Amino acid sequence: MSIQHVTRDGHDTPSLPRDFARYLVAAVAAKWGFNIAKVAVPLVAITSLGAGPGAAGSLAAAGTAPFLLLGLPAGAWLDRVARRPVMIAMDLARFVLLGSVPLAAAADALTMTQLWVVVFLNGVATVFFDVAMQSHLPDLVGPGSGRRLVVANGRLGIVDQMALIGGPALAGWLIGLSTAAAVLAATALGYLWSALWIRRIERPEPRPVGAVRRSLVAEMREGLSFVRRNHILRAIAVAGALVNVATAGTVAMLPLLLVEELHWSEGQLGLFLGAGGVGGLLGALCGRRLSRGLGAGRAVLAIGLAIAPVSLVLPLVGRPVPGLLAAPAWALVIFKVGFDSVVLTSIRQHVTPSRLLGRVNGTLRVMFSGALTLGAATAAFVGDHAGPRAATWVACAALALVWVPILRSPMRRQTLDGC
Repeated sequence: MSIQHVTRDGHDTPSLPRDFARYLVAAVAAKWGFNIAKVAVPLVAITSLGAGPGAAGSLAAAGTAPFLLLGLPAGAWLDRVARRPVMIAMDLARFVLLGSVPLAAAADALTMTQLWVVVFLNGVATVFFDVAMQSHLPDLVGPGSGRRLVVANGRLGIVDQMALIGGPALAGWLIGLSTAAAVLAATALGYLWSALWIRRIERPEPRPVGAVRRSLVAEMREGLSFVRRNHILRAIAVAGALVNVATAGTVAMLPLLLVEELHWSEGQLGLFLGAGGVGGLLGALCGRRLSRGLGAGRAVLAIGLAIAPVSLVLPLVGRPVPGLLAAPAWALVIFKVGFDSVVLTSIRQHVTPSRLLGRVNGTLRVMFSGALTLGAATAAFVGDHAGPRAATWVACAALALVWVPILRSPMRRQTLDGC
């Protein structure tokens, strides 16, 4: 059951089914848990096992590898099965995996091998959970409703941005009060909480439909081909990859540029990066309003054009642009990231048939994860050979071009039923 609300500006705001509230509670627990664990697990390795930078870095690599390795097969497999039971199973798997760490630490039996296995398998479970969650949303809010999708993704985008901003900070505060292992125990319970809320969703899940079942490889190819042939999805893929290449490269270089070259304090760096977090949250909050006012595709194009000159301010920080001007520029850049997480996700869910949602989401997840890796690696290479400022120029040049694939595609005319 859903009800229409009227906003102060006279527009209808479609209410979402009661089951979406349960889905959202599960998302809060899962997203915050993931971002807390990213801080807590390396700290367990450092404080309990005396791990050095190499071991801590290898844990980060073990956690991100599944996103590149398994996105495509996960998407293809999830188009064959009911997605909600998979989400519950992955939450329970993460509960067991993360819960094993404090138990082993308490028994003085924790090893780096266990941490590597836990982090890798936790990443595997997260890939399947995230792809299933994104693919299940259109069925939950009602197929064919772009308006409800953009409202739902707006609320999920706020959860994402708050978890990105607050998760690491909360992890640090909680670890200061107790231990990293104890925080991991609480995080594991959060995944159990998520599973219980997904279990409470009442709406029957549609049975997977499609042609005769083929090999996973053939179905992965179908997903890749659909993204490549669909002009809107192709534009989303290219624009999203450009944003990820650019932001990953910029984030990798900012500490070197601001702290090492310009001699900012760590506190000033934190405030600068925090401005980006606020921008991302505002972008998620404004996604539906801007889409309704301009049309979804035109809003994406307009924001891409707006940040093109703004992004070129970042490499000029310190000379001649003062930090007080560079921080708002960074906030506007991450505003686009938050906005895109709502609007582009809604568009791709709107234009993709339900039977292909898993494969499309998996394909784009691999592309976007690969773009993050490429952006960081490119920035490291250019930074080593030409310095962090030159690497920041390269990253921001990519960011200044994110509007091009949108302009050259039918996406600029795409709407979401009036939003």
